[in-house]
Amino acid sequence: MKNNKYIQLPISIALSAISIFWLFFIPASHSNDMALIKTAVLFVAYDQGESNAFLRIQEKLKESNIPYRILAMGQAAEVFKDDPAMIQMPEFTRNKTVAKNRNHRLNQRTVYRLTKQISAKVVYTGMASRAQAQVANVWERSGAKVIAFYDNFDPVDSVNYVKPFLDELDALDEFHVPSKRTGNSFAAITKSTGAQMVVTGQPTMEAWNTTFAQTDKVLLRKTLNIDPQKPIVLFAGDYSNTYPKAFQTFVKASQRLPNVHFLVTYHPKFNGELEKSNIEALAGSNVQLVHHSMFSTATLSTIATLVLVHKSSVAQQAVYQGKPVIYVAEEGYQNLLLTEQLAILASAPKPLGVMIEAHLQGFRAPAITEKLGIPDAPSKTIARLIIDALRTK
Repeated sequence: MKNNKYIQLPISIALSAISIFWLFFIPASHSNDMALIKTAVLFVAYDQGESNAFLRIQEKLKESNIPYRILAMGQAAEVFKDDPAMIQMPEFTRNKTVAKNRNHRLNQRTVYRLTKQISAKVVYTGMASRAQAQVANVWERSGAKVIAFYDNFDPVDSVNYVKPFLDELDALDEFHVPSKRTGNSFAAITKSTGAQMVVTGQPTMEAWNTTFAQTDKVLLRKTLNIDPQKPIVLFAGDYSNTYPKAFQTFVKASQRLPNVHFLVTYHPKFNGELEKSNIEALAGSNVQLVHHSMFSTATLSTIATLVLVHKSSVAQQAVYQGKPVIYVAEEGYQNLLLTEQLAILASAPKPLGVMIEAHLQGFRAPAITEKLGIPDAPSKTIARLIIDALRTK
């Protein structure tokens, strides 16, 4: 049933208007009782990142009338709490031990009972916890097609949060990975599990597509009262321990570039007080803090020539949209975008100022899709794969 075949899908793949709705018994409503639940696809989610990707895949499944349900743990239980597709099982959704410890191992009888309570033909799981691997193991033995989604562009052997999942995993059918370059790190894992590997792209990278297509850039500049001739640089904040120092580095660099208009956004978990206090104390009139209630980071990035981050995932979104990115972080900081020279690093105000000027003069990094081997339309690609898997089942 399994082999080690490596699959890379074409760069663009169209999702046909196929409906196999009639193949499955669909409950009249998403009941929370423990009568047998029958569905085509079961998503198993733990982290915020994979949950965001699953949301986009689920949109495509809805378009093709493919029924799905969601088994959520950890942060994912919060993401999907109001979704009628989520299966309310307290031992998973309300398990605080699992939520706080991705290495926690569930009672095996509890996990096995899932296959008696839920009938699913395809199980699509993230790789963020040991519990997800336990679920994958029992369904793989039951005959369902089990697919694991890796939501990170960095090599899998360099990412700590997937270790509990991989330590517990016995076997599965496929790994879905975001890029060809990332897939190179899966050779040993596919050999040990007998799984195929498919390069699908990362659906969350599409999150800004609609914003970029629909934003009126001229109107946005007018609303923010920005001189139409001034270049705009966006700084997207985060919340790591090293962030405050990085933000001060940025503010000091902005002092060197009075003819550039800087926009600043803060992380959704916070209220922007750190950014506000630093801007008031150190910055000139060319630095503008924009609150989330006004415009999102995605919207503001449409008018930015350049995007600055500390260690935020906003960098990946920006690069995917063709925006150049500079990381403002400590010397020696590395990630895939930096290693592959798709972004650059600055650790002090003066070199940061020089790099900003260079980008405003037209410096551009290579396109991320070509450099890393990322297919177009990831959510459609994955939905198509799931539909094909359902046909075989």
